[in-house]
Amino acid sequence: MSNSDTAVTKEGKKLAGNAATLFLASLNGGMDQHLDKIMDEVALAAGRAVSVKARQLANQPKLRAVKGGKK
Repeated sequence: MSNSDTAVTKEGKKLAGNAATLFLASLNGGMDQHLDKIMDEVALAAGRAVSVKARQLANQPKLRAVKGGKK
């Protein structure tokens, strides 16, 4: 499993990977709070995407009969 986190410290040092994850976790008050924050962001993004898709489906034109039909 790869870790693609990146962060920049107050001193301007660039961090990547596990070092960045640990740095971000310490800023958020610990790993549990860090993961909770990430899960909240993902859940909000998923909810917004579902809401947009539902709105698009609701705005589609309804099916209607076409000329010709059964004979």
